Amino acid sequence: MFIRIAEDVMFRVLDDEAVILNLATGTYFGLNSVGTCLWQLIAEHGSVEQVVAAFLAEYEVEESQLRQDLDDLIQQLVQKGLVRSEAEQTSQAG
Repeated sequence: MFIRIAEDVMFRVLDDEAVILNLATGTYFGLNSVGTCLWQLIAEHGSVEQVVAAFLAEYEVEESQLRQDLDDLIQQLVQKGLVRSEAEQTSQAG
């Protein structure tokens, strides 16, 4: 799955937490330090699989728990219009 941050979204880190604001809708969302790290990885990589791999390389956490937490976060962000999720496109010749 590919995650794309909505166009009108601003993101600011305050200490080790973050604030996300959708300028078009006025939707505001706060993240703790783990959520902030995941948001930054989403912004950098876009792909859920790449976010999981990058997070696992940096932190000791069970992959199943990470995937559940990431899925929950993505679902909340999608519901608030802060990100869009899309199926990853794979091109196959033939």
